[in-house]
Amino acid sequence: MAHSTPEFPKRLEIELSSNCNLKCVYCPRHHMQELSGYINWDLFVKIIDEASLYPETIIVLHRRGESMMHPRFKELLRYVAGKFGEIQMATNATLLVEDKFASIVDSITFLSFSLDVPSVYEKTRVPAKYGMVEKNILKFLDFNQGRVKTQTSMVRSDYTTDEDIETFKRLWQSKVDRVRVYDEHSKDGRFGSLDTPRAERKLCVMPFYEMLVYDDGGVGRCNHDWNGDPMGNVNNQTLYGIWHSENYRGLRGQHERLEFTDAVCRSCDSWYPEIGNQGTGEVLER
Repeated sequence: MAHSTPEFPKRLEIELSSNCNLKCVYCPRHHMQELSGYINWDLFVKIIDEASLYPETIIVLHRRGESMMHPRFKELLRYVAGKFGEIQMATNATLLVEDKFASIVDSITFLSFSLDVPSVYEKTRVPAKYGMVEKNILKFLDFNQGRVKTQTSMVRSDYTTDEDIETFKRLWQSKVDRVRVYDEHSKDGRFGSLDTPRAERKLCVMPFYEMLVYDDGGVGRCNHDWNGDPMGNVNNQTLYGIWHSENYRGLRGQHERLEFTDAVCRSCDSWYPEIGNQGTGEVLER
């Protein structure tokens, strides 16, 4: 089945930092060599300047690390502010301190806090302390006064029960705009793998919808591509050129035929058959 390709990605993820200050037990980082990079200023400017020609593009300012660790975090936000209709970010909120509040509210339109239910938080989000992170979030919410749409999310894992998930929802549903529960990113070190793989493979919309740029300028297939061979590199190519490149055309053809030679997509269980319609450009959960 043919699927139309837009002129430019509908959603562009830009990794500000691959470094992270936590070692969450279910994070794919455990299956990789240490990630510790930060996007450089000139590369970020190049990406934003080109993407701003398409202001309807949804911009996402995170991926494998904690974005607030970037030494020029507030400057990056100021540069992107006002150039797009929607700018999203997720954070573990450990570094969500008051001197960042104004920059976030002036730039970001949707902010997600990555948490767990209090009873398991300190077992899974090592070495963060739940009380400190909760305090940071509540302070921000008080400052925010609804200007930035907010979400809290937790991970469904071997550490959590159905009761934990219901507790988490009760704790946060009156405080934020949305509460989400996500499955673990991967199992057994294979990115995009699930405990219970889905049998019937369908066309994944991600090669037709989203582009992901890592902190070093390499382009990944989607947020389940943590260490595949890059589709291109923005240091010496344009976003537009990569999006319409032979690499991308070939990958889209594999998805349309459901015949995969690409190593990342071939072994993935986490394909997305459709895009969500929740007003934040997020992909629907499985």
